[in-house]
Amino acid sequence: MIKLDPRTKIILVMSISSAVLIIQAPKNLFLLLLVSLLACKLLSISLFGAIKRLKKLWSFFLVLALIQSIFTSGGEALISIKGLNILTTNGLTSGISIIIRMAIIIFSALIIASTPPLETVYGLIAMKLPYEIAFMVLLAIKFLPLFKEEFTDSIIAVQLAGEDLNRIPLGQKLSLYTYILTPSVIKALNKAKYISISMECRGFRAYPNRTSYCRLKMRGIDYLTIFTALIFTSMLIAFHFNIIS
Repeated sequence: MIKLDPRTKIILVMSISSAVLIIQAPKNLFLLLLVSLLACKLLSISLFGAIKRLKKLWSFFLVLALIQSIFTSGGEALISIKGLNILTTNGLTSGISIIIRMAIIIFSALIIASTPPLETVYGLIAMKLPYEIAFMVLLAIKFLPLFKEEFTDSIIAVQLAGEDLNRIPLGQKLSLYTYILTPSVIKALNKAKYISISMECRGFRAYPNRTSYCRLKMRGIDYLTIFTALIFTSMLIAFHFNIIS
């Protein structure tokens, strides 16, 4: 396992995310996906566990890719009904690109998730980001599992009341989720209010700078990783704009 500085991981993810928004060719996107998988492997991130946890999202990505491929015209027709092109080569390429792009975003997010949230905050502060914004990021990371827990508790309460969510029609299920979502959001907001009060009582933002016992230190592997990521991303973008043939 390679232990990287939080700043290195942030720069690595920023490089990958910037490249994935610019690059369009599926072969270059696939190469970027391999780099993301390699980075996750070197950081000892369980790829199988991540895919298993996100299996419900992959069906959504497939539907999104299908819609993208249908509404993208151009190229040779692969599926045609009464002269109307349903699926073309350009559409298929666009759909494949969407799936690869989503996979890259997910796996690059795992790189940030492999770092403890507080270390990520220290990394952002070390990169000269105002500590108020850095702590906002920390609270957002903390509140995601909290909101999930509140929503799960509400779902369990409905099931204990005798409702079978698998047999409820789609329209009623959406209405039920709306009613469940409202108290979950209110509970999360109440906890956020108590956290803000406790932070004010402890003098948050009383001084322009904050000190901490944690001191981040870049090592040789960090500089090598940043240099490699920037060079590789620049080459992919140069290939995309035909700067390098």
